[in-house]
Amino acid sequence: MKLFATILMLLACASAPALSSSDEAGGVEATTAVTLPVDSVTIYPDGLMAVKRTGSLDVTDGLHKFVINVPEKADQSSVLLRVSNATSERVVYEANPIYTLNISSPGSQSFDLSYLMNYAASWEPRYDLHLADDEVLVKADAVVSNRGGEDLENVRLKLVAGLSPAAEPYYPKAAPQIQQRYADAAPMAEAPEYAAAPAPVSGELETLYIFELEGRKDLVMDKEIGFPLFEEEAPLVRIYSWDASSQTEGPAVEEIRANNTLTSPWPSGKALLYRDDEYVSTIQMPYTPAGTNASIVVGPSADLKVESKLSDYNITENIREIGSGGRNHTVKETTETWTYNLKIKSNLDRAANLEVTDTVPQEAVIVSITPEPAESTATSLKWKLALSPRQKTAINYTYQVITTESLESEY
Repeated sequence: MKLFATILMLLACASAPALSSSDEAGGVEATTAVTLPVDSVTIYPDGLMAVKRTGSLDVTDGLHKFVINVPEKADQSSVLLRVSNATSERVVYEANPIYTLNISSPGSQSFDLSYLMNYAASWEPRYDLHLADDEVLVKADAVVSNRGGEDLENVRLKLVAGLSPAAEPYYPKAAPQIQQRYADAAPMAEAPEYAAAPAPVSGELETLYIFELEGRKDLVMDKEIGFPLFEEEAPLVRIYSWDASSQTEGPAVEEIRANNTLTSPWPSGKALLYRDDEYVSTIQMPYTPAGTNASIVVGPSADLKVESKLSDYNITENIREIGSGGRNHTVKETTETWTYNLKIKSNLDRAANLEVTDTVPQEAVIVSITPEPAESTATSLKWKLALSPRQKTAINYTYQVITTESLESEY
């Protein structure tokens, strides 16, 4: 790579215009036009692309001027050039920045150029999810689009999941090439790498996660290209849920909770869901940090048969007197009693977990309930049932609502 870059720049140097005689008298050698090959690009979700170019060139000591060629789409205020054994005297910002550098030691010098390009690229994950009984095979590809104005060949590719720094002056240590937006930004060290095959995560800060893909990639201009991001057999728990208040005859809804055992997150993206290699549905994969569960709704299920019925209702009225303010008042007390029966039948040959929710009036008083709910509020009840294969069971509960009405005229 360095040899290629040197040849490139030497060719550019041979055709570069010489300085005026006054510049030469001041000790500055001829201006050298430098075009560096792209070494790496980092792409953020909102279209920001951070570019790093590297190369080397044999340079004598003393003052030199370099015209650094950058793309038209590059943010000029973000351009940063670092040259080994050199201090910067000044930078003139024209169509391309012109650097006057004082080279302290002759010989081969390394050139590192970095800059930002807004709306120059994009990427998104696309998933294939293959369901089995107790796990799900998660296959993720990164679909990348290069809109930076040139083909990118043989580059290291980094993809950021999470929030982008484009809207805020925030730069992670894991991506030092983007910190130069501010001239006084101090150099930051590269974050240590940690594994997440086949695309190891190279760094992580707060809500930013950077995937660095293995090997070097070619990104053709204005083409969408997919690259393998990661593959994992994730353990899962199946949960069935039933809202008995709104779906009195079901169906129950199947949900899987897949555990991310990688050291990197699962970015949010479109996923195709398969069971026994048969397409089931297209869903949205939620953003899932490492070590947490992704809740994925598969959809209505015939695995469980459920039904809610009002098995009994009665109303009683009682006229009575109550004392208040030194006198008796006649009131009518009405008691309404509801009894519900929630039937559940498993059609599965394996155990299943079912979460059942139902609602009650805020003024309701529970008279009896079997089994006891796992959670309850003033207006809702929730049961968590562990069902055996082919099990039939039921939930029964009764509540009352008591209202009073004055029978005396207000006049």
